[in-house]
Amino acid sequence: MDEQKINKICWWIPIKKFRNSFKEILYLYSNKEKMMTFLEKNNAEKIYKLVDIMEHSINLVNEINDQELQKKILKENLKQIEIEISSFCNRKCWFCPNSFIDRYSKKIDLSESIFLKIINNLKEIEFDGNISFHRFNEPLADKKLILTRVKQARNILPNTSLSISTNGDYLTREYVDDLANAGINYIWCSYYLKKGEEFSNVNAEKACKEMSKKLGLEYVIDFYDDNSYYANFLHNGLIKFQYKIINFDKLCNNRGGTIDKFVDNIRYNPCYSPFGAMYVDYNGLVLTCCNTRSDIEEHKDHILGDLNKNNIFEIFTNSNYVRMRKELYSYKAKSGACKYCNSYIGYDFLDKFLNKL
Repeated sequence: MDEQKINKICWWIPIKKFRNSFKEILYLYSNKEKMMTFLEKNNAEKIYKLVDIMEHSINLVNEINDQELQKKILKENLKQIEIEISSFCNRKCWFCPNSFIDRYSKKIDLSESIFLKIINNLKEIEFDGNISFHRFNEPLADKKLILTRVKQARNILPNTSLSISTNGDYLTREYVDDLANAGINYIWCSYYLKKGEEFSNVNAEKACKEMSKKLGLEYVIDFYDDNSYYANFLHNGLIKFQYKIINFDKLCNNRGGTIDKFVDNIRYNPCYSPFGAMYVDYNGLVLTCCNTRSDIEEHKDHILGDLNKNNIFEIFTNSNYVRMRKELYSYKAKSGACKYCNSYIGYDFLDKFLNKL
């Protein structure tokens, strides 16, 4: 293997130390005698780990067409899939694109066939990561629909974690119990400050007390600082029910450049979201991350696949996913919806990567 080909394979690796190590291993691969000499002089176990990482990484930045290898790659890497079971949201928060895109007047459900396609694909790889029922909708607005989908997922994927993110408007104690009985492991509930209401720990504590009274559940304070307040509600049927109050004036994300208030510095940091996650819109389209959506023109380049046409194995290893990983896995200035992104997501992938060495 010549130097030009090696450079072409390794150019995207952002950390010089590892890029040079990969180059060295690739070079040795092309010469069996040199490889054997190298292994005799060095720690063979460490070298084999490095080779494993190299092969693993190369698979993620090259389009794969073999179905069995696609499944293997998905099983090794997918940690979370976020599914939008319907388009409807009952709120029009200023810090969300729903403030200028209508998600209120019409409700479109993700087709059951697409949902079951996702769940059955995950069953094929014995998925044990997390399924989150949320994107830019309110998943609890349709009680019959969410309970049906949760039960379907739980029956087919008994070892998978199931979570819901909600604004809490539809929650009652009975609803919480029904979700727990259906198979939900986590509820992440947010309180949004009313118009003119300033964030303070006093206001946050008041919100927690109101929710506690509404649900008939006790809570304990988990964490708080000048701009956030987290409390855990105690429910025997749930692993975790977290209630959070955030100062969105300070901590808001610009949602792929769509919220002007937070469009500020150009992003240079890498993002690893497309290495370990999938985000499915109500229409079956798969997006790069939790901040991108298929109904915004500026985000069209972030549509990575269509579940109406392909399965999740094919999508996760297709040319669009590969392109996005190469664009984001670097310390170069980002562009498009990622240009001003102020989220630092996906570092679990990098930690896993480094811990193998």
